[in-house]
Amino acid sequence: MAIIVDKVQKKRNIALSCEALLLGKGIKNLTIAEIAKTAGVGKGTIYEYFKNKDEIVFEIITLIIEQQQIKLADMMAVPKSTKAKLYDFLSLLHQESEREHIQLYREFIAISMQSATPEMVAFSSRCHTSFIDIIQELLQTGIKRGEILPQSIGLAETLMVYATGLVVEAQLIEMDALAHIEQTLESLFDIIEIKEER
Repeated sequence: MAIIVDKVQKKRNIALSCEALLLGKGIKNLTIAEIAKTAGVGKGTIYEYFKNKDEIVFEIITLIIEQQQIKLADMMAVPKSTKAKLYDFLSLLHQESEREHIQLYREFIAISMQSATPEMVAFSSRCHTSFIDIIQELLQTGIKRGEILPQSIGLAETLMVYATGLVVEAQLIEMDALAHIEQTLESLFDIIEIKEER
């Protein structure tokens, strides 16, 4: 009897088995032979599932972002102020537990900027839209609860661009991303928060 292989799961397993190796060496220093050895498969098997190393990073990032979207949905369900939820959203990648993932995300950004395939572009666009939807929902809830001004809804895309840029900037100039997010939200909420009449 022939063994039926779930190709989607096999591809995911290969990619996930290489996550630590990729983090330790970086994509430039990684070889297909090392990837195959780490995944416990032959080099030929790697090429059955991936055209190159970039596609492996893409697969890992896809899985990580799927996990983060689940985390974000859980975080957004917790009853907190709009400001606190925006902080949670913006700071997710910068938490200590996510340090390795942010490194992979930076690799993905670098690959995307150098040689974006149509699949990477489409994936990035879907992620961008999905995250903007989360921010818009947060802002709409804050508006309905009377926490922030109705015009705040227009900030969703700006906040997403800020979040993406912070991933790069925090590494380039070694800033404290969490402190920066806190300061940015303080300044933003000075403008958009509805203050109680005294």
